[in-house]
Amino acid sequence: MEASSSGQGDLSSQVLGRTPNAVDVVDIIMYSLASGRGTAVWFEPASDQSELGAHKVTMEKNRKAMVSTEFRDGLGDAVLARFALLAKLDLLAPGMQNGRLNARVGENALELLVTIRLTDSGLAGELRVLDDVGEDLDSSVAKAPGGQAYPEVLAPGTSVGPYQVEKTLGRGGMGMVYLVEHTLLRKKFAMKVLLGGVLREDADAAKRFVREARAAARVQHDGIVDVSDFGSFSDGRHYLVMELLGGLSLDDIMDMQGAIEPTRALVLMRDVAAALGAAHSAGIVHRDVSPSNVFVEKSLLGERIKVVDFGAASIPDIDQSDVPDGPPGMVVGTPYYMAPEQAQALPTDSRSDMYSFGVVLYELVSGRVPFEGETARDIVMKHILEPPPPLFSAQREEIPEELWLVLERLLAKKPEDRYPTTDAVIAELDRVLALLQRKGWRRWLPA
Repeated sequence: MEASSSGQGDLSSQVLGRTPNAVDVVDIIMYSLASGRGTAVWFEPASDQSELGAHKVTMEKNRKAMVSTEFRDGLGDAVLARFALLAKLDLLAPGMQNGRLNARVGENALELLVTIRLTDSGLAGELRVLDDVGEDLDSSVAKAPGGQAYPEVLAPGTSVGPYQVEKTLGRGGMGMVYLVEHTLLRKKFAMKVLLGGVLREDADAAKRFVREARAAARVQHDGIVDVSDFGSFSDGRHYLVMELLGGLSLDDIMDMQGAIEPTRALVLMRDVAAALGAAHSAGIVHRDVSPSNVFVEKSLLGERIKVVDFGAASIPDIDQSDVPDGPPGMVVGTPYYMAPEQAQALPTDSRSDMYSFGVVLYELVSGRVPFEGETARDIVMKHILEPPPPLFSAQREEIPEELWLVLERLLAKKPEDRYPTTDAVIAELDRVLALLQRKGWRRWLPA
């Protein structure tokens, strides 16, 4: 394998006296990123198709190219394959793969977002440092390297790194969401940009935005929205790039048609439980499971769900003492779906998500949430003190007692009285689904 440079300071010249191999280059790249010499490394197959196995490799720092190198004879593919292995990516899977890599290089901790894709000319990819350090927080207008200004709302045609804004998709409490296109890949994504007004009122909002990116990127599951890129403007505003979702949220579906037929609701929520289980296995507690944060997309195999918005998520196995959830006294989450312990600002875990999951399932089959009130305080006090009211479907069709028993356990006031894992919930939902799929009088026989 050969590596040649187009300028001084190339990645391969640090291995003196011999031709570098993939292990050498991976070590060099990780050292360079961990020591702050760069913030991203791009691998692109050479445009000259006669040079098979060649890659152009560029190291950037804060979106500015620092050095460009050419790897030949398959070295680039070997390096990307090693990063894919470290990030637990499947090189045989179609499309673009994203993963997260944590490492310690000397005294420095390194957290990378690894993106790999298969092209006709070999592997292509990007390694990007996931960093939560903003700078120049007092600046009212962000500027990119080269002096481009970014106002609060990005206009169509604005370029952000390799992405070009096409239109605004929506606005949330933390940020604006845009439809963007990766100009090199010609692929569309959604880009969420932290609002400057939010950042000026709450400096810790940037850290929570980073927490959202880390949480979503940490979970590799078909039912979790895929986060593929992350970056910052010079005023401290962060942005994250995620897959573009089609379809509607469960909230939108209920707005249009009311309650959902119980069998369909159970099938959809079974998939939500599987997605939450993947998050819990990765140490993530979502803390804001609600119909607006579950999207339903149509596919050739039927409907599939995507759980989105990890802005309130917690990552218990990572020290987050410097990432408060908001101003003093603030409780994260949506009151209609909030677990009792969450409403009281007590410690939360995966069982808190199970309570919120139960509220969503209750609403899907009945057309209403279990607890309502004139104020958020009224609602959360009912979550803490009152049992859920009896359940009836909007179709005025009797709902089997087994489903009510599942909901009663999901909505238990004490976490220890709920299902311990999502696997246990899925097993119960499968049992109730089997009941609902029976025909005629057999439907109501004991399971």
